[in-house]
Amino acid sequence: MSLVLAVLAVGVVLGWLAGGSVSRLGDLPLRSRRLVVAALLTQLAGALLGGPLYPVGLLVSAGLVMAFLTRNRRLAGAPLVALGLLLNALVVGGNGAMPVSVTAAARAGVPLTGLVDGPRHELADPRTRLSWLGDVVPVPLPVRAEVVSPGDVLVAAGLAQLVVAGMLRRRRVLLTVGAR
Repeated sequence: MSLVLAVLAVGVVLGWLAGGSVSRLGDLPLRSRRLVVAALLTQLAGALLGGPLYPVGLLVSAGLVMAFLTRNRRLAGAPLVALGLLLNALVVGGNGAMPVSVTAAARAGVPLTGLVDGPRHELADPRTRLSWLGDVVPVPLPVRAEVVSPGDVLVAAGLAQLVVAGMLRRRRVLLTVGAR
């Protein structure tokens, strides 16, 4: 989450430096916003109930988000977000939780205690499927270090691209031509 917030902050700064405005983000023509709300509620329910319902909730949530992203595929960043979420859903679906690399956690300075105690994460081991798609990217941010997946990196990049493009988006202005 820290990576996403840091990348979004950089995206806002880049958008502003390029002459964009945060107020233009409200003008993004997002379709089917309710799919995102349903996805968040589904993922929350799966996380709270835990066990085998966690990966089911994540996969259903990913399907709802994919439907949202498909409806909004022409927006900058949406394809990257979709690919990142698909990769995360594949690795969690294949393992029942997000596998975490012990080496990457050590490189980022993230203690394993607390990270793998819940239903969402597990330590990667030789039996882990698609381990290279798990949390293998160390992110030693000064405020809150973390370990993220390649899918998380794509999601962050896609969201930043959406923010920058949205900030630079021109508002549509109707021009009326008067008779002279």
